Amino acid sequence: MSDAYIALADGRVLEARARAPGRTRGELVFTTAYTGYEESLTDPSYAEQVLTFSYPLIGNYGVRTERFESEAVQPRAAVARELTDDVADWLTEEGVPAIDHLDT
Repeated sequence: MSDAYIALADGRVLEARARAPGRTRGELVFTTAYTGYEESLTDPSYAEQVLTFSYPLIGNYGVRTERFESEAVQPRAAVARELTDDVADWLTEEGVPAIDHLDT
């Protein structure tokens, strides 16, 4: 069941699962890092962008504030193959939309 979507500029629409509610727009970018998701999500260089994680599981060691690069989540949204509940809850609290169940 899909309850979230990404609409691309070329007209394609990708179906996904909503993990943190919301609606946004931005440049779709990616990171190939397999650790450091807290650093990536709080990195100011990702501001105004939609951050896609190529590593398949994001959140396998929880959310640790000591790893933050700034005080807040910087991207406009997050996309992953699978987000753990810890990360999805954190993004919900921060008001940052997130989706998963996509082949990233």
